[in-house]
Amino acid sequence: MKNSGSAQPTSDSTFVTFARDEPKVFSKPQPPPWKILIVDDEEGIHDITRKVLEGASFDRREFRYFSAYSGKQAIQLCKDHPDIALILLDVVMETEYAGLDVVRFIREELQNTAVRIILYTGQPGIAPEQDLITNYDINDYKVKSMLTSQGLSTTVISAIRTYRDIQVIKDQRDTLQKTMEDAQIAQKARYQFLANIGHELRTPLNHIIGFSEILLDSPLTERQQNYIQYIRQAGDDLCAVLNNVLELSELTEGRLVLKESLFSLRTIVAGMMAFLGIQAQWKNLQTSYVIADDVPDMILGDSVLLKQVIANVVGNAIKYTQQGEIHLDVTLFQDHPSQLLFAVRDTGIGIRQDKHDDIFQAFALAEDAIHKEFSGVGLGLTISKQIIEKMNGEIWLESKPGEGSTFYFSMEYHAG
Repeated sequence: MKNSGSAQPTSDSTFVTFARDEPKVFSKPQPPPWKILIVDDEEGIHDITRKVLEGASFDRREFRYFSAYSGKQAIQLCKDHPDIALILLDVVMETEYAGLDVVRFIREELQNTAVRIILYTGQPGIAPEQDLITNYDINDYKVKSMLTSQGLSTTVISAIRTYRDIQVIKDQRDTLQKTMEDAQIAQKARYQFLANIGHELRTPLNHIIGFSEILLDSPLTERQQNYIQYIRQAGDDLCAVLNNVLELSELTEGRLVLKESLFSLRTIVAGMMAFLGIQAQWKNLQTSYVIADDVPDMILGDSVLLKQVIANVVGNAIKYTQQGEIHLDVTLFQDHPSQLLFAVRDTGIGIRQDKHDDIFQAFALAEDAIHKEFSGVGLGLTISKQIIEKMNGEIWLESKPGEGSTFYFSMEYHAG
């Protein structure tokens, strides 16, 4: 007969039971203790110091003590434990000035300026306080006979607090340094990527420019001529951008080398201003320049890079000037007699004060990128800045919106 109702387990049935998961308790890791080094040739001083500081802590971190009974032992412990926070250091041990030798070794040989050093002595006449504070990089000085238990505790806590603050600042500085290094690596990677793309684009771009020139020499209607001219101009503009990117990559990687030779400064400036003056005439702008009489003509320098900087800075002034003039002055730099000072003044749109530093950054533009009416990708001044710095010079500007700008740049020179 079949049983009605629920099924009953038979004798060979298998039961599997699951233990309840016990809740896991995660304990917060304990911070490492502050390391304190006691240096004294008297055993009793070590015992008294530990007794006075028994159970003491700071910033939820306990104290861990190390003992040295001579200057030599102290130096070895400092080598083995560079994270010692505080040293309670006797002056007179195996020699009258053993403690001072330890101070000198820590600060000069180990270059450890973070550890706090408190000198204490039972013979103050041998090591006068004024001499020690003046001539040695210590943080406090105590006479053993005058140091109470409360005074020792207060002195130790104060020193540990200072050490902690120094470590916080150091960690922040290291983090900032690492961030800057990462940013520089990322920037170089971006430039290298752009350089690689630039090299890949050059061949098809040269084809575009070359075939455009061939077509321009062919019989075409006026409309076709205009169209091909636009293609050719666009190709030239893109070629200039690629050249800037490739050059910026070389500068960033430090591969650009100055090639110095003797040249006539006046000839170089006159030629560049005549060339740039043609661009200015297209916009009905006036250009002029003046070279001071005391500026030497024959100088030793990189004339090719100087011409590029002049072209970038003056060309930038032409680009951002709608009416008026661009003027270049060349004088001796009064603040640096071995340098020339170039000043390019325009009557253009001007630049806001908060943009003065940004204008020399790669891909930065003077006007709002969304509504900009001027062409370019913002590399000319960046390249100029790096070239000028290689010439041991600097570049800066004075400008206000609507009042034009004056760009200054200097370069080191040697008279020929």
